[in-house]
Amino acid sequence: MKSDWDDAPDYIRNSKKQSPWRTVIILGVGSAITWGLIALFAKPIVIDVNQLKQAIRIGGQPVFSEQPAQPPVQAYSDPTAPIRLPSIPLDPVQQEFAEQQSRADIEWSEQQAAKTAARLQNSFNDGNYRPQQPANTYTPSTTHRIAQAPQQTQQRQAKQVSRERTSKWIKSWNGGTNYLAEWVAINNYIDSSSVCANHRKGSIDYRECRKAAKQHYHEECRAWRARYENDRKDYSDRMKQRYCSASSSFSPMG
Repeated sequence: MKSDWDDAPDYIRNSKKQSPWRTVIILGVGSAITWGLIALFAKPIVIDVNQLKQAIRIGGQPVFSEQPAQPPVQAYSDPTAPIRLPSIPLDPVQQEFAEQQSRADIEWSEQQAAKTAARLQNSFNDGNYRPQQPANTYTPSTTHRIAQAPQQTQQRQAKQVSRERTSKWIKSWNGGTNYLAEWVAINNYIDSSSVCANHRKGSIDYRECRKAAKQHYHEECRAWRARYENDRKDYSDRMKQRYCSASSSFSPMG
């Protein structure tokens, strides 16, 4: 015989159809009670960092040295007042390094000052140089001054300008007439403006005389050049230079 669900008692049918919200409410209430007990009886875990530092040791000495607590920075009412930061003590290694660096800076400053002083001692300028009078002075004797006087006179005479005037009958350029020609040689060079100055400037005789002088200088240059090649004398060389320069530079129309 098969049983039917509808024939079951009411308390059995009601237990099978219980609402799921009942389970959710029971779990929520249980969680709240659990967290409340934990918050009431549990203690916070506190780690002392200073004790941990003291516990770390190498060779019986603590690795981290104890440092005094830094005082809090006080606030000033005046905003323009400077803020003074607390000084942080240095460990022995840093302090020794700072002392060595300070000594090195002092030694370097002393060396630079010594170099500057030595450089000032060896340099002379308008600020530290004072000219001194010569220790010994020499005054030439009277005889020495007299002996130098002729030499100075000769030097002045050598610097003076030498002028030589020449007056000579020369043939005309076409060989028909002779002209008395005069000229002046300054330092062995014939002055072109002085050639045939004994004739009236602009006259026919003046023009013909200058033409004849040009031809005369050409012939004299050739003759004195040949003579110098034979005797090699200073006078021959001097005359060759005078007439050859006039032969090339003198112009009758000038």
